[in-house]
Amino acid sequence: MNNWLAISLLVAATTMVPPASAQSASGAPADAREEDEVLGWEPVLPEDNAERIEEAEDELVEVPWADEPEDVPVNWVDTSHAIATNQAQALSEWLDAFFGDPEYDAEQAESLLRLEFVNEWDEDDGNDFNVRLRGKVQLPKISRRLNLVFAGEDGEPETEEERREEDRIGLQYKVREGGRSRFDMTLNYSSGSLRPGVRYRNEGRYTEETSYRFIQRLQWDNDEEFFTTANYDINHMLDADSILRWANRIRWGEDTNGVEWRTRLALRERKLPESRRPIAISYFGSINGETRPDSLVKNYRLGVVWRRQIYRDYLFAEIEPAYNYRRRTLEDDREPAWSIVLRLEVALQRDLRRVR
Repeated sequence: MNNWLAISLLVAATTMVPPASAQSASGAPADAREEDEVLGWEPVLPEDNAERIEEAEDELVEVPWADEPEDVPVNWVDTSHAIATNQAQALSEWLDAFFGDPEYDAEQAESLLRLEFVNEWDEDDGNDFNVRLRGKVQLPKISRRLNLVFAGEDGEPETEEERREEDRIGLQYKVREGGRSRFDMTLNYSSGSLRPGVRYRNEGRYTEETSYRFIQRLQWDNDEEFFTTANYDINHMLDADSILRWANRIRWGEDTNGVEWRTRLALRERKLPESRRPIAISYFGSINGETRPDSLVKNYRLGVVWRRQIYRDYLFAEIEPAYNYRRRTLEDDREPAWSIVLRLEVALQRDLRRVR
């Protein structure tokens, strides 16, 4: 209970942090503040949206006309299309970085670590407190393609129980990376056993505002033997600060309950993007279940995630209340249950390839 009270006070304090306009009124401009660092590690900050779009415009201005007469030359329509596409991509990556999406973290060039202090209360299961480290560390002295990876699988974990099940430490070696795809070899250690495997990622766009991301992982475990996990996400930009994400995941193996599946629809919004301490909110609904020994929908879930930076650029606070309508087995009656998760996170990054 003391852990719950401590994190509650820290999260509650976030509502007392003034916006950038109030802080600048004190006479200290935002540009003049010193960058937060911890032993040479910098805060994990989303890339500035305006800078990303400006870079795209500069690149497009220099695109030559078509070499062949029958080809259509690049014109202002093509330029506008590319800029709109870039805006959607920039917003998607900003939200992934701010929320600490595992897929985003895994493919960043820099080393990136997130230390989480998590307190979860569930109406059925009671209170639980955990400390978790996730992210990756470069190993440039061994290979620039090799990373040490902490915790988490691909895709956004749905619950704290799912996060605990996926806790691991391992190595990830980038075999090949193209414009839209990437192939990795992995070796993880979890629950007392080694898990060798491979990982494939492909991503692209359907329209200017709509993109997809597919990740397939195949692994072998001493206890579970061969199993595979697939994640398929679709992002659609609604406006300059909001995205609709449809995330799907299936898991199947020799020791799973048939196909274990989950689908989740979330409206992700960016608030106060120009302030020093921006806010992000995700309103979500999800369903998960399994197909063996009988088809079963285990839980219907509605909730919201509220997240913002507090005190330092590397410090994040998060509140996640949710309503569950669950049924753990076919013999159980479906019952409602409230839950709430409080997270305090330290997020730092550093490019170890440049360290001498």
